[in-house]
Amino acid sequence: MPISSLAGDCLTATFVDIFSGAGGSALGFVRGGLELIGALERYMPAVKTFEGNLGVRPVVADAWKFDFAAWGKELGDVDVVVGCPPCQGFSRLRRSYPKVSEDRRNGLVFVYLKAVKALKPKVAVFENVAWMTRGIGCIYLSGLVEGLRKLGYHVCYDILDARDYGVPQRRKRLILVASSKSSPLLPLPTHGAPNSQAIQEGLLRTWTTVRDAIADLPPLGPGEADPHIPNHVTKRLPENWLQLIRAIPKDGGSRKDAPRELWLPAHQRHEGHWDVFGRLAWDSQANTITTGCWNPSKGRFVHPEQDRGLSLRECARLQGFPDNYVFYGKPSSVARQIGEALPPPLAEAVARTLIELF
Repeated sequence: MPISSLAGDCLTATFVDIFSGAGGSALGFVRGGLELIGALERYMPAVKTFEGNLGVRPVVADAWKFDFAAWGKELGDVDVVVGCPPCQGFSRLRRSYPKVSEDRRNGLVFVYLKAVKALKPKVAVFENVAWMTRGIGCIYLSGLVEGLRKLGYHVCYDILDARDYGVPQRRKRLILVASSKSSPLLPLPTHGAPNSQAIQEGLLRTWTTVRDAIADLPPLGPGEADPHIPNHVTKRLPENWLQLIRAIPKDGGSRKDAPRELWLPAHQRHEGHWDVFGRLAWDSQANTITTGCWNPSKGRFVHPEQDRGLSLRECARLQGFPDNYVFYGKPSSVARQIGEALPPPLAEAVARTLIELF
């Protein structure tokens, strides 16, 4: 049964998902009570994943050339337009003016604005990396906000941390909501730090941990897969990587805790990026899950206890995807789909605040 059918009779408004990817935002909005009626995506493995899980096939097209007005006539009334354009151009690794200003993908912010203008939704929701609020990214954000206001929308935005909404991951994202009817609100946190006053007073639940998310999954070795759990597969690793990983202390250890002679040559020449080949800590939250999430050389993506990188299913759980959400494509493609997704629990929290606007 497609996940999009699970909301049942509680559907109160329709939405479309622009730059839909594998469907993290769409899954959250469906769970939040909205009806998915359309999506746009051009990366074919993500299209297959989206359709296979949500029951709606995205239109496969280049957003730069897409006729949103014609699409709107086909769809009819659209209450909400959700848009999460590619964020790599605004990432902290590309903060200098030449890199950001020359990245064509950043112009997709205004393609999203074009879609809103054509589809005329009651509400527009936009997501991107927190770094969009800094440096040259501010120009794009200001342009988006000004454009929405000229179209008659009330706009609010802020940086939200996914772990405050039940995601076992430290992931800060810019969330913008624009409403044509009244001033919109962003969702209040549902989770917080274990020792905070809000937790002691029973107002919030404690942050979800890595242990909560993945401890029950069957153990695997490097390059192994579990046939009973979709996408529970790990990357095969060279022996020198495994020697390093075995020397890293369990439960949160870093590369710098291992003998220096076991470091890779590149790390011996350059000190820094200490999260690379780092282990997750059981009772904390994961670092941001990226498109390199199943590769230990791309970040802190080593299992807390087992001597291997994370499995793709573990990465998906750390993003808030359920086990019945199956990802299609080669492992590297699945890692990309997972890393690019908006965590469904965060999207669901945003969706539930929108219900009041309708």
